Amino acid sequence: MRNLLGRSLHQSYFVVTMCVGIVAGVVLGLVFRINFFASPVWIGFAVGLMVLAYFRPKLIFIVIALIAGMVLAFFRVSSELAGENYIRQFYGQEVLIAGTVDGDPETDESGTKIKLTNLKFGEEGVATSGSIYISARYNGDVARADTITVRGKLVEGFGTYAGYMYKPNIEKILKPEPGDWVLMVRNWFAERVRGLVPEPQVNLGLSYLLGMKAGLSDDLSENLRTVGLVHIVVASGAHLSILVEIARKIFGKLSRFSGLLFSVIFVVFFMAMVGWTPSIMRAGIMTILTLLAWYVGRKFEPWRIILIVAAGTLLVNPMFIINLGWLLSFASFAGIMVLGPRFTKFCFGAKKPGFVAEVVITTVAATVMTLPIILYYYGTVSLISVVANLLILPTLPYAMGLVFLTGVVAGVPILETAVGFLATKLLDFHIAVVEFFGGMKSFLIEIEPYQAWVFLIYLMIFAPLAIGLIRRKMVKLKQVRNIKLE
Repeated sequence: MRNLLGRSLHQSYFVVTMCVGIVAGVVLGLVFRINFFASPVWIGFAVGLMVLAYFRPKLIFIVIALIAGMVLAFFRVSSELAGENYIRQFYGQEVLIAGTVDGDPETDESGTKIKLTNLKFGEEGVATSGSIYISARYNGDVARADTITVRGKLVEGFGTYAGYMYKPNIEKILKPEPGDWVLMVRNWFAERVRGLVPEPQVNLGLSYLLGMKAGLSDDLSENLRTVGLVHIVVASGAHLSILVEIARKIFGKLSRFSGLLFSVIFVVFFMAMVGWTPSIMRAGIMTILTLLAWYVGRKFEPWRIILIVAAGTLLVNPMFIINLGWLLSFASFAGIMVLGPRFTKFCFGAKKPGFVAEVVITTVAATVMTLPIILYYYGTVSLISVVANLLILPTLPYAMGLVFLTGVVAGVPILETAVGFLATKLLDFHIAVVEFFGGMKSFLIEIEPYQAWVFLIYLMIFAPLAIGLIRRKMVKLKQVRNIKLE
């Protein structure tokens, strides 16, 4: 029994420490631009440290595991920085670039905004990591996963993009063969809905259900941000939890395994339809891990899942750590899963809160955790976001369900009209709420954006949590020592 408990704690601390090392390594690597770990040799070195740490019986394994995680992170950061440095040499020059369209292009009257990855430069097609952002004068058929070739002047990028091109010439567009069937299904379904629900309601509905944000007007997008509702049109954990709940209610009646299987299928299919954005990757991985824990009957501490998924996604792409969607996604989830239960316990003790109180607590918890990030990037935060969320969130599952049902019954006389009408009216209500609260500018707090001091707010949040966590761990260690003495 003593050996089992000791090994379990050892494994737990090993994984957590590795993840801390990865996150810390990504931050340090990007801040200090550490780029001398690009050789694959460092992967072998990190693996060797991992093996050594795993089998070390003493606490020295924590230091070794931390270093192993940092080395892995330095390797990924160095690889990304090498690609960025390669792209930098072309700033101010006209260059030929081929790349894969990442996500859905955003098309309006001024043209099309495209994100390119898997880049190849010049006639020789020199491959490099990194991504660039393109604003083109092209309104033709460009879709996710297309390979396009552009020629234009490359300038310094912004955010996670290493470069930017304004109005380049699109010389070639290659469609994937046999094609992205998930994307074709999504577009086919969206057209069925568009035939029954008018604009702008259909654009909001499709952003809820399928993550298709490109059709949202600038005014509506601005109002959503103003009232703190931008998260409802970013496909993330809230949308996946609705899908999982539906799958478990329907298929869980057959067996626990059926509930798990179809829930995972729903999640993966939804992720494929939306595209592999940072926020949906975070939400999808966390949802699947939570489902697996539910299936085997285990409970994981939320902070542990957050740390593991953060480390895993940063190994996929360390530039996620400066991606606004990734940051907001993690912050809101941490607020709901970590702060929410503590707010509930503080307000209600052992009692279970009512529906309205639960929505209010969830909204406040997510708002508090995302506050520093929103203040840093936008310089504004709304004092009425709780009210707006309270009106929208309870009806969000019904809006998603009605939009989905509209696409399903399209072509069925009378029924399609009735369902489309209900979906339109509910989406009308959502738009009215967003526009009403979005016009109340007097409730906005505004500061100068990009002020690093706003992140000191997290000290007031995490200090009490850290003290409580340390106390719980000390009690657990004391219990383990008592068992060893016995």
